Amino acid sequence: MLLSDLATILTVLGCSTAAAVAALAISRRLPGPKGPGPRMIWGAFEAPRVYEFRDGYLVSDVGEEDVFLHDTGNRAGAWASLSGMLARINPRVPAAMELLRSTGKGFLVMGQAGADSLSIAGVAEDDRITVTVANALTGEGKLVIDAESFRRQRLEADRLARVVDAAPIVAWRETGDQRILWANAAYLRCLERLRGGEEGIVWPLPQLFGKEIRPLPEPGQSRRCRLQVPDRPDPLWFEISAVEYGTETVVIAMPADRLVAAEVALREFVQTLSKTFAELPIGLAIFDRRRELVLFNPALVTLSTLDAQFLSSRPTLFGFLDALRERRHMPEPKNYKAWRESIAKLESDAEEGTYHELWTLPMGQTYRVIGRPHPDGAIAFMFEDISSEVSLTRQFRADLDLYQSVIDQTDRALAVFSSQSELVVSNAAYARLWGHDPREILGTLSLTEATRKWESATMPAPLWGEIRDFAGQRQDRAAWSDRLDLPDRGALVVRVSPLRGGATMIGFRLADAEGGTLAPDDAADAEATEFTG
Repeated sequence: MLLSDLATILTVLGCSTAAAVAALAISRRLPGPKGPGPRMIWGAFEAPRVYEFRDGYLVSDVGEEDVFLHDTGNRAGAWASLSGMLARINPRVPAAMELLRSTGKGFLVMGQAGADSLSIAGVAEDDRITVTVANALTGEGKLVIDAESFRRQRLEADRLARVVDAAPIVAWRETGDQRILWANAAYLRCLERLRGGEEGIVWPLPQLFGKEIRPLPEPGQSRRCRLQVPDRPDPLWFEISAVEYGTETVVIAMPADRLVAAEVALREFVQTLSKTFAELPIGLAIFDRRRELVLFNPALVTLSTLDAQFLSSRPTLFGFLDALRERRHMPEPKNYKAWRESIAKLESDAEEGTYHELWTLPMGQTYRVIGRPHPDGAIAFMFEDISSEVSLTRQFRADLDLYQSVIDQTDRALAVFSSQSELVVSNAAYARLWGHDPREILGTLSLTEATRKWESATMPAPLWGEIRDFAGQRQDRAAWSDRLDLPDRGALVVRVSPLRGGATMIGFRLADAEGGTLAPDDAADAEATEFTG
């Protein structure tokens, strides 16, 4: 239901019952004298005069010069004033009004005011008492309705009143000077809770929210306010809206407790994430669907060297990358057009969750940049400084190259197999001896495959099976050597040595030209053991 429709219903509820009573009062054709009368005193009745009371307090709107009230500003004394003035029309009215207030019994009496025949009707409904003064003569501007139409009108008004009272909103109608003319059941319940469950609320009703909602929001806008009640530690939250109808205003307060609780939970969650992100050494930058920076952590300030004020201004993705380029914290492009195209690719790849690159900066640093998609079209970029990791890897590779060059200088052919019987180290002498270099082979060379190659180049011997068995052992392993003949190359000395971690080193050396054998080079074995270990 739209706010304007709801406000219209609330306005109608304030006067529907009174209008129904007025219609009943003029529904009969009552004869009366015609001719000139004291109209300047009572005024011509273009419409019924309706006076609605709650707990003896006038809540309906009246003109400033109402002829039936001595003082239109004295709403608390309006009941007595109206009773006294109507007694001049019919002396039975005061007694009928008192009976109406005490027992709820309605009345309808006639009276004469100069040439005007007037009908005075009183009816009590729930906590309201309505007194209507109308012209009893029918004529132009008068409406005659039957009893069934009047019954249906009252039934519809009652249904509307029940709907608004059952709605989970607080609503009321007030005048320009903030006097409450009507309020629904939710307003009264909140007023009882505000008073700690105290019963006996009487009119005029006090303002529930006080000055917190003043001035009222403009039409189409809303304002949040809270109401602290004694029966709960947390306040009640409402969204206040207002619609003006002439000199009156309909105010609606929508409960907002769940919305406030959700906002608090979201704020606490964001604070928790912010604290977590603040401890991360990885720079985090999250761009929303409009590609504006909405979240970043302190590590991003450190890695990018961009000012926190600039990052807080919600720069766009292109603006952020432009700033990185100016600070020389991204790879320098060969040309600007190609760089822009690469940024577009970066964004599209990040949307698909595939962006992962290493940025080598002009100053020698290396950043790992990862792009990941987030819900609602957002993109998160993570920047990690891996300069030390890259430096360590480069140093490790340099050491490996150094060790490889050392073992390549020895004459002994060496092959080292891991505990999983895979070749991990070989030297240049090995490649010359067996005619193939495992370092040029894609993939790994197993011990079984290696021994088959060796066996095909030598005379049949049980040595190769013994080597395979030795590599499969995990305990009681000791170095040993053996000798076999190579076709056209003489004798070959093979030495098998255990290494740490279950690895095995196998060394090969040809015998000397005189037919003797060279003694095992224990120093070389020790050096290789230290290298592979």
